[in-house]
Amino acid sequence: MKTMTAFEKQLQAEKKNRIARTPCKICKNYIGNKPYIVFEERYFHVICLRNRPNLPYDR
Repeated sequence: MKTMTAFEKQLQAEKKNRIARTPCKICKNYIGNKPYIVFEERYFHVICLRNRPNLPYDR
């Protein structure tokens, strides 16, 4: 089993902080510690995707 180096831990923490400060593309609130889904480098809250009504594709 490989343990993480201090550098790898730092990179992981920076990525987590960057994602937490990224706004959800639906509700525009920060992702924070809520569950999220990534699609094509866009971040969405899971709850926002579940609550979103079906919209026509021509928008």
